[in-house]
Amino acid sequence: MKQKILYKSNPISIMNVFFVIGIVFCGLMIKLALNSFISQNNEVFKISNTVEFYSFLAIIIGFLVIILGALFYLLKIQILTLTNEHLVLSYLFFPYKIKIKFDDIKQIRQISKEVKTSGTLFSEGTHITNSFKTYIDLENGKSIKTYALNKYEYQEVLKLIRKLKTGEGKLEDWKLPRILYFIENISAFLFLILALVLITGLSNAVFFNN
Repeated sequence: MKQKILYKSNPISIMNVFFVIGIVFCGLMIKLALNSFISQNNEVFKISNTVEFYSFLAIIIGFLVIILGALFYLLKIQILTLTNEHLVLSYLFFPYKIKIKFDDIKQIRQISKEVKTSGTLFSEGTHITNSFKTYIDLENGKSIKTYALNKYEYQEVLKLIRKLKTGEGKLEDWKLPRILYFIENISAFLFLILALVLITGLSNAVFFNN
């Protein structure tokens, strides 16, 4: 029997876009710091024992650590596919798949965590979006973690798996309506617009104001 794809998650999520923007921002900040350091020292590889040099080095290392962390997260992006026979977890950048039979699934649960901007001593950070961590608990006691589903997709996947395990109800392909996606992430979209404006300004300062 040919497997029919009933659902496939979209790897382009708001959180993934945040990480890409973070990488671009940190790259621009490194370039800006390099331009400033070179203009002050007149030599690219001038070695100095001053406080300014070590401060510059600490800034560069800090941004590089952030970039590596974001790249590590992006390399772990998963795609969840639901067929009439299996739940399949695959990686966007790696040829590796995990196939799970429905009879092997004990339960699927999801934990939501708010993503906020940095707060201050007098106020909490502003809520931007939510990060959803989904656990697939197996009958053998193992648990598989994935970030592939938001709350709407999670609810629909539960319904589809329930129908597949019981054989009741009509199976139909499902895609998340765009309006629900927009409503769920409206504050994140506003934050992205501000971030893009900031990156545009930084790009102008780095590449055109020499």
